[in-house]
Amino acid sequence: MGRQCLPKFKLTKIMGFLQIILGALVKFESLQAKLESKSQKMENLDKKYLDEEIIKPLQNSNVALRQIRLPKPEGPIKEEPLINFFITEEIRKYITPKENRVGTFNVFGSERVFNTIGHACVLQKKDLEKYMDYEIGSYCDDDWDLAQKLMLNGCDPLPRRRCLTRASKSYQRPYPINESLWKLPDDRNVRWGNYQCRNFQCLSSKNPKRGFSKCSGCFEMEKEKLKWVTNSTLQVDFLISDVLGIKPWEIRVGLDFGIGSGTFAARMREHNVTIVTTALNLGAPFSEMIALRGLVPLYVTLNQRLPFFDNTMDLVHTSGVMDGWIDLLLLDFIIYDWDRILRPGGLLWIDRFFCRRKDLEDYMYMFLQLRYKKHKWAISPKSKDEVYLSALLEKPPRAI
Repeated sequence: MGRQCLPKFKLTKIMGFLQIILGALVKFESLQAKLESKSQKMENLDKKYLDEEIIKPLQNSNVALRQIRLPKPEGPIKEEPLINFFITEEIRKYITPKENRVGTFNVFGSERVFNTIGHACVLQKKDLEKYMDYEIGSYCDDDWDLAQKLMLNGCDPLPRRRCLTRASKSYQRPYPINESLWKLPDDRNVRWGNYQCRNFQCLSSKNPKRGFSKCSGCFEMEKEKLKWVTNSTLQVDFLISDVLGIKPWEIRVGLDFGIGSGTFAARMREHNVTIVTTALNLGAPFSEMIALRGLVPLYVTLNQRLPFFDNTMDLVHTSGVMDGWIDLLLLDFIIYDWDRILRPGGLLWIDRFFCRRKDLEDYMYMFLQLRYKKHKWAISPKSKDEVYLSALLEKPPRAI
């Protein structure tokens, strides 16, 4: 049989209808942007009316029109066992495998894409469903703290969401890079609603109600400027210049695995070394601070395999996040992950790790088990019962 075609007049009508829809979308977006801008300048009562009676319905119409373009599944859907565990529709849609549109292999060599969530998400069903309960295309709740809670409890990775992240209402242009490295950012560039403090000055170590305890002086730039560049009375405090002198011109990219405001990366930047800094917002806006300084924050937990390929990092530096509280088996997995991403000849810098004196031998074994070459090794007392350990170790070639 010959191929059936639509009559020309029907095809013309369909094309005209699509043009009307696309034209409406453009007008909706333009009108929505103008109304949102206007609403920010209005008094609270008028703003509430405008948001609820005009802008929100307009957003819903905009989203509904866009859903027309999303393809509907054809034929029977093979459900994954995990899908029926959740009630919220967005979670079910997210974890359903997505077949390629062309019915063949994609650029990754697979026939479908699997969106993943952490296995512990099933233990936090109530919180995850709350996190995924939103209006598509509208604004997300200001609930990053709920997301972080889920991640820290093993629901990591989290599912993606189809809502718009809220930014500060009075966001300012960041400082230029020659200023931003050693200057506190503008308070208006952070949403402070989920912190105890409402500005950067409040985060000072002198304030007992600052809301966090780890890295208590991380937001005091005068103190931060002294780290890794000035001599200390403790042998465990290595200088960046001494470390880089061991491998002249070889250290170019690395990872700072810890808790901080990006000062290690800032100092290394001055030596033309690019450092990615892990960050969690544990009571303070560490991620925002790092980014506003012009550096790269990596929002990951201890639960997660590092998102770098094998043998690619020149340096892994760790400080402040893992101390004598950490389980030896967990530490073992983490050390092997550091080893995976370090290139042959790369440096592992253990910086001020502390533990109980009686546990020191166990942790020393953990750090030395992979037979790295010792460049620096120092132990100093922290208190009567605790000690600091710092080490600079080099990964062997392992050319097998």
